[in-house]
Amino acid sequence: MVICLIIDNPETTKHPVIGMVLQQLSATHTVRLLDVHRLTGDEAIAHEEVHPVADIYLLKSHTLQALKVAHHLEKRGAFVVNSWASSMACQDRVLMAQRMKEARLPWPRTWSFPSLENALGQHSLLSALPFPLIIKSRYSHRGDLVDRVHNVKQLQALAGQWNQEPFILQEFVHGDGWDIKLWIIDQQIFAARRRTPLEANAPKEDLPISTEKLPSDWRAITLEIGRVFNLRLYGVDLLLTEQGPIIVDVNSFPGFRGVAGADSALIALIERLVEKRQATVTTPVI
Repeated sequence: MVICLIIDNPETTKHPVIGMVLQQLSATHTVRLLDVHRLTGDEAIAHEEVHPVADIYLLKSHTLQALKVAHHLEKRGAFVVNSWASSMACQDRVLMAQRMKEARLPWPRTWSFPSLENALGQHSLLSALPFPLIIKSRYSHRGDLVDRVHNVKQLQALAGQWNQEPFILQEFVHGDGWDIKLWIIDQQIFAARRRTPLEANAPKEDLPISTEKLPSDWRAITLEIGRVFNLRLYGVDLLLTEQGPIIVDVNSFPGFRGVAGADSALIALIERLVEKRQATVTTPVI
């Protein structure tokens, strides 16, 4: 079978998990890369159109050009994991908040703004907001804005660098100082604790949580996210509060760095998905 990985960083092949997966798949399958880093969306489409459609496309990159080529490939009948629509819902935090609300999943109250310039002009709204708040770029990307703001003055201080950036404000969730990191490969859940990055000098070490010790509500929330967003490969961040676990982020196709067993689970899923897809394709009789 032919597997195509859509990336935006040539170093992806050296990633401890993704690199291992590619190496093992290459032993028995044809694996090629579509690196969109220096390409526009149209150039990426043209680059891929010289090849026959692959059996499966793995959408590791979530840049605009990667999403554009994924959408184009799906229109040609290609099988993309995660799909364009699912990936878009994870990149656009406003769309994510809407999905969470519709599904009645535990999610912080969220306000969206087209720019800081626009927000700073809404004096009555700002005066009613429950500071502190978490501010995030509307569209998730490398180097995006993620911070905690305690008042309007701190919002004003961000305007110099981020004045025209579409963004959201989220209700600050008081947790226990830990982020619960969950990684999902199809229905298989991996979990760890990590000190919240909002703490000064917080260590980035993950403390694994065995699958057997996962509380049932964590598991239920995590799998429901996969159903609502139609995701097969994703990451979830939870905070534990007095009201129960709260979702604070969802990532489409994370790197699974440091997640023991993720490489073999990824390979098994990819091969299973392609075999299932090939079985449903009817070969024309000539």
